[in-house]
Amino acid sequence: MKKAILLAAAILALTGCAGPSSFDAKGTMTLGMDGVTQYAPGGGECKGYRGYADIATGAQVVITADGKTVGKGELGEGKYKGGWCEFPFTVSDIKADSKFFSVQVSHRGTIEYTREELEKGVSLSLGS
Repeated sequence: MKKAILLAAAILALTGCAGPSSFDAKGTMTLGMDGVTQYAPGGGECKGYRGYADIATGAQVVITADGKTVGKGELGEGKYKGGWCEFPFTVSDIKADSKFFSVQVSHRGTIEYTREELEKGVSLSLGS
């Protein structure tokens, strides 16, 4: 009996029926000049300011699929890039088989993406 169960598990794993493979979602959250602490076109650290103060290093990034949370991460350190403040993020080891995934940063609304888009890297932005 144990051999039969092990054989069935091996067949499922080899055929891809054992469940969805995991992936990493990558992206950036970018704030416009009106929402950052200071304007530094030459580069340097930055974070959200006034109405954008929630967008800062460590802000939560949540990935959902079919109404369920499938991954959590956080914004990395904000750096000035072309006059904008850009925060990188990666949410690792997402195990869900869905057509669309929603991304939410802090308490901001969600935006939907496909798995392929999330693996390539998505760009979110606020402000101008």
